[in-house]
Amino acid sequence: MRTRPPEVHGPGTPPGPEQHPVAVPQLPLSNAVAAVVIAIAALLGAIAVLLVMPGELEALGSAMTIAGSGFTLAAKIAVPRSG
Repeated sequence: MRTRPPEVHGPGTPPGPEQHPVAVPQLPLSNAVAAVVIAIAALLGAIAVLLVMPGELEALGSAMTIAGSGFTLAAKIAVPRSG
């Protein structure tokens, strides 16, 4: 198998797919702090519902709803939109 001499390609980078630097979006610190505060508040609210509310199944359902909603909101705040 013959290889081409370097002067055939010319100076610079060899031919091939063009490489682009990968840009990683930076998470703003205020978004991260707000997301953590919301997640902790949701968890504390869910624990408070479990401790105060009478009835096991109703309390468990309410606690899961509060925790799930809080974590969903925290994730929406923490993850920046692309586009």
